[in-house]
Amino acid sequence: MVEENNPSDTQKHNSSTLQFFSNLIDYAGLFPPAKLPLEQSIQNYAAYQKDKDAWMLGHFIIPAGRLDELDPYLSLFSKNNPLPVSAIGQKTVNSEQCLKQLASELKSIHSFHDKHWEVAQVQVLELPLPPVIPNRQLLDKISSLIENHQLQLFCEVTVPLNDEQWPQKMILTLNEIAIHNNKGGLRIGLKLRTGGVTANAFPTPHQVATVMHACAERDIPQKFTAGLHHPIRMYRDEVNTYMHGFLNIFTAGMLARTNAWSVDALAEVIADEDASHFTFTEEGARWQEYLVQVPDVNYLRQYALCSYGSCSFDEPRDDLKTFNIL
Repeated sequence: MVEENNPSDTQKHNSSTLQFFSNLIDYAGLFPPAKLPLEQSIQNYAAYQKDKDAWMLGHFIIPAGRLDELDPYLSLFSKNNPLPVSAIGQKTVNSEQCLKQLASELKSIHSFHDKHWEVAQVQVLELPLPPVIPNRQLLDKISSLIENHQLQLFCEVTVPLNDEQWPQKMILTLNEIAIHNNKGGLRIGLKLRTGGVTANAFPTPHQVATVMHACAERDIPQKFTAGLHHPIRMYRDEVNTYMHGFLNIFTAGMLARTNAWSVDALAEVIADEDASHFTFTEEGARWQEYLVQVPDVNYLRQYALCSYGSCSFDEPRDDLKTFNIL
């Protein structure tokens, strides 16, 4: 994870708030719906690093194939204030293409590190898997390619949400990841897409809860992306559907891992539209009467529920302030 920032401004926040939101938001300004030019996006990130809320900022997200485009902007960063990067792999259609593409992207990452290690580091790789259930050989080969690059790996399952066999394919994929992880070596996490720019890109609360529950049972780390611009689940006209809330998502993930909740119970948290049900105290983070204690919040954020990608850093924290959480 990104090293935690602790500016004096954070002193006004209680322990659970600090642990819950530290380095939570990976900045994805290059991606829809913002889709900013690289120059504006990287300048935004450099400015956010100097903001009083910088302690909430995670990685800068960029496609692995565009890393060399960062070269003209790295003067914005320094050894004492480096650029932490999460690189996005390109989608592929089969295992052979996946491994070939991965080898090319790792070469780009290695070249980028050779030139810029002191001021910029690719720390995370987000890799879309081919739209088939991966076999162990594929995961082992992915792991062997990545393990020497000191990268945290999150794989994205690209089976369409409307696939009638989506639940079975998701669970079978998670089974394969768990078997791989249990052998030791590079630990593979799961990246879950929680929305997009159209209504059909948003998984239902039950689909999200299914993944939460399965990852908790199998001790698979998670990160999230897309559609999490707001803290609380709400209907949004711009996508003509309900958008998931990042408070809902991370709180449900924590309850899944500390209380062994059922899929239906987790779906209730994910679908909750009442901001007053989510509270933060010195004791911990709470949904209604259910508490996740501060040490658990801290541990889970570091090792299980790592971050989420957002094309806006302003919207999430502005909403948190509106709800008097920040």
